[in-house]
Amino acid sequence: MQMKKLKVLFSWLGNNDLSDISVENKQTYGAIASILDWSDVKFDQICIISNREGEVVDSYIEWLKNNFRTKVDLFLCTENENPTDYYFIYSKAEEVVNMFNREKNELFFNITSGTSAMSATWLLLGTAIYSAKLVQSSKERGVEYVTLPYNISLQEKQDKKISEFNNELKVLDGFKEIPAFSEKMREAVRLGQLIAPRNIPVLIQGKTGTGKEVMAQAIHRSSPRNAKPFIAVNCGAIPENLIDSELFGHKKGSFTGAESNRKGHFEVANGGTLFLDELGELSLGAQVKLLRVLQQKEIVRLGESTPIPVDVRIIAATHRDLMKMVESGTFREDLFYRLAVGLIYLPSLKERQEDIRHLANNLLLKINSEFSDETFCQKRLSEDAMLFIHQQSWLGNVRELGNTLLRAAIWNPDVKQITARHLTNAMAPQHKSATITEIQPLPIDLPAHVKQLKRQYVEAALSQTGMNKIQAAKLLGLNSSQTLDGYLKG
Repeated sequence: MQMKKLKVLFSWLGNNDLSDISVENKQTYGAIASILDWSDVKFDQICIISNREGEVVDSYIEWLKNNFRTKVDLFLCTENENPTDYYFIYSKAEEVVNMFNREKNELFFNITSGTSAMSATWLLLGTAIYSAKLVQSSKERGVEYVTLPYNISLQEKQDKKISEFNNELKVLDGFKEIPAFSEKMREAVRLGQLIAPRNIPVLIQGKTGTGKEVMAQAIHRSSPRNAKPFIAVNCGAIPENLIDSELFGHKKGSFTGAESNRKGHFEVANGGTLFLDELGELSLGAQVKLLRVLQQKEIVRLGESTPIPVDVRIIAATHRDLMKMVESGTFREDLFYRLAVGLIYLPSLKERQEDIRHLANNLLLKINSEFSDETFCQKRLSEDAMLFIHQQSWLGNVRELGNTLLRAAIWNPDVKQITARHLTNAMAPQHKSATITEIQPLPIDLPAHVKQLKRQYVEAALSQTGMNKIQAAKLLGLNSSQTLDGYLKG
């Protein structure tokens, strides 16, 4: 039986909407209230994106909740005051929509509220990316659904900025939640999408915390096996004496403590995907057993002798250099080549600076969603917080960034804007690094240090603005991009 999808309406917050609180005649409602009042669709959730904040906005949200008895979530994005900045509007709208699983939710976009740039962005996202239903409201025609007489294809657009923004690649649904604006991450996603529909084993390599399981899940969701289980196993956490039992299962009484029959991870994942994380931690003995299963496509439960056929796709991951382990004799060469058919390397955060802003915002949106209740207010990142994030080394990569944001959010439940100070307090002590504003010990070559400071600020501003020199110059308080170029050249 197919599960009924929840109907979710997305909208920017417009000036006309805010005046609804004092309106007595429903005929003069703004677009959001009109759609809720007159549409034949009963929406399960309303997601409102606002580039303004304050008591007026908060009051309007409460008014909507009280008058229409539906769930209303507010997503603030006040770090950019320009309501016609297409790049900013596009990225913010996409961040919010990507929080929702399209297999479980039916999407509706209100194209009336907000600026013309906001409406145009909903048209682009709704027709080219999400196949959402477009809704508009007017005094003359009331509430109506919009059917466009054309299809928009981003790859056919001549606008290089939009084409580059979407990575010149039609992103499969399973990969939508992975920010990929940097060259190395775009390549990783490209390979993942090519590999996903093909029934081949995959080996994902990358440092700790780079998102290897996220990539594995994206591959599984975009594969023909997506309706079957995705089972994740941390190989480094399995004691050597329990390898057989954990992976292949056991029969009741086969060893002390085996009080009942148990299926192993291979059986549970049958028909789907088995994600073997930290593969490099497996002992040589365990590697032999794993290789045998991959070759014969069958397992034998501990304490039994009858083989059980299994159809499992293996996605393995490790932060170790397996080729060096092969050379040193600690990893089997035949197992390596059996798994390394689809090879993907995930870069560290240091290697994907262009993705950091989007990653941080995505992570905070998920935190806001998870902790959304009366004791926790929705949060956003200030510009100094974003600059701070760009300055850090993040040795733990995405995982460390996510944990830091989580601590900052939980430790400051009543704060709407997370600043650099909040993040500094939330950093793991062993990973705190000096910021570019920190006073250096004397003696010092001051001219050289100032030159370095200027360059660091310029690089951070360019990264935050997608290499837009005009916007970067504004962030730095410079009168022109020529001055910015001068700082870069030193």
